[in-house]
Amino acid sequence: MSDAALSWFVDLEQLRRMAQRYSRAVDARDVDAVAALFHPDGSVDGARGSLPVGAYIDGMRDAPRIFESGMHVLGDPLIDLEPGADHGRMDTYAVVYQFRPAGSTEPDLVLGIRYLDDVVRHGDQWLIYHRQAVNLWMRNGVPR
Repeated sequence: MSDAALSWFVDLEQLRRMAQRYSRAVDARDVDAVAALFHPDGSVDGARGSLPVGAYIDGMRDAPRIFESGMHVLGDPLIDLEPGADHGRMDTYAVVYQFRPAGSTEPDLVLGIRYLDDVVRHGDQWLIYHRQAVNLWMRNGVPR
């Protein structure tokens, strides 16, 4: 295998792991770890509208806690990346479980989300430059 092919496979694995790291950071409410995955000049289009990364991260820090915990379950991301490129695209499906505190009379929530990410190489790491989070469906769970 050539060095170029090996580097391409390493890049693909780093991008695949980035999706997993995002999910784990969000589920753990580790906002600093989430912020580290985004390019500082980037933007996010999602449930809170279109925001620059800084405002998106601030919104995560300041948002009231409605759910006690959550869990992202990801499909394998579709990664479009040419060998040697410094930018690419990722398309990842997720099922997100949002759980209310124990004893809550309100139902839990389950979401189907599609993350469409423009990614860029920044130094020696890959970062999300633009994210479009598309809500595909939403279901309230059974009340407790």
